[in-house]
Amino acid sequence: MHLLKCSLFIAILLNSAFHSLLVNSVQCRGTPTSILLTQRWAKTECKALNLKYNPACKLEQWTLHGLWPDNVKVIDPVPLSEDFFNTFKDYKNIMMKEWTFLGIADQNTYITETTTFWKHEWTKHGYCAKDFIGSEDPKIYFQKALRLYRRANLFSFLDRNGFKPNDTATYKTYQIIDAFLAIKPYVRPIVNCRKVGNKYYLSEIIICLNQNLKPVNCGTGDINVCPEGAEFTYPRT
Repeated sequence: MHLLKCSLFIAILLNSAFHSLLVNSVQCRGTPTSILLTQRWAKTECKALNLKYNPACKLEQWTLHGLWPDNVKVIDPVPLSEDFFNTFKDYKNIMMKEWTFLGIADQNTYITETTTFWKHEWTKHGYCAKDFIGSEDPKIYFQKALRLYRRANLFSFLDRNGFKPNDTATYKTYQIIDAFLAIKPYVRPIVNCRKVGNKYYLSEIIICLNQNLKPVNCGTGDINVCPEGAEFTYPRT
């Protein structure tokens, strides 16, 4: 019995030491000036990617894409362990409704695909968000991102300002930006679109936050930004 206890203790020490080596090898190259709270409109993503069976396509809400420090690249990231999901309360329900995978999946594969997506978000963005969230713990990263997402409540914000999902109404980028500026001057989001056929659809809104996690001006540099002057639809179906 004594030998068994010693073996278990040694195994725990070795595992802890190995984890420390992994963490110490991680590098964050670059100097992030803001962190991007990025949300997607599922109806547009599903339309653009022709996703017919993904259960997230039934949602009529903005879902979290990620929380990304800008201008930084992670080197030798520490992967998210399988045990992480055993400690994250209600993660399957969160995956189905709030932080969703918008790619090829069906009812049977959705949780597995979303688990892979969360692992990607951690290895690419999570660890290097430590200067903003104050921790290298993945659980803290996901919890903080979800709190920021829920606080933003983008669907309600747009609805209060006259932007309602509709398959025929069209809007322009400046109208959404003006709604943000009316609440807090100089806080400009990034508004992204997807082009399907010959029409543009509202797909993503990015809110930039400083190190105090307060909204700041994003500027204008994103690859999918809605073309200036173009009209787009905020689709209901």
